[in-house]
Amino acid sequence: MKIFRVILIVFAIWGISSACEKTKDLQFVRVAGFEMGELGMSKSTVRLTLAYYNPNNYQLKLKDASFDLFIDDTEVGHSSQDTIIQIPAKDTFYFPVKLEVNMGNVLKNAFAAFSNKEVTIKATGKCKIGKGGVYLPFPIKCETKQALNFF
Repeated sequence: MKIFRVILIVFAIWGISSACEKTKDLQFVRVAGFEMGELGMSKSTVRLTLAYYNPNNYQLKLKDASFDLFIDDTEVGHSSQDTIIQIPAKDTFYFPVKLEVNMGNVLKNAFAAFSNKEVTIKATGKCKIGKGGVYLPFPIKCETKQALNFF
């Protein structure tokens, strides 16, 4: 009977320690899609599809994402998502984003963007990621250089 209790305790400790494994950060892969929505003089709408990779051995859910978009360190837009996105284990998933763009800031940087061969696009914000109904805050941080090929 004592051996059974020891084995049960060992399995319980092993199960608890493996369940509490630290979640690895999601990895930004690329901008998978870009579509212009409404165009306006002060505000415009852009729809992006961002590809991320989940390096974890388990599925996750993402909700309540909110982030700001910067081009060459100037804020040009904001996005808020309140839908739940299923994230598969050890796979790439796609995150659809509707972005409200402040055209004043875009036009302010247009000359600098045209004079450079590439721009830095950065997104910073936060979201909640979890499983089993438990969600923890997760920072959104991705940065990429985008070549401008107009000619």
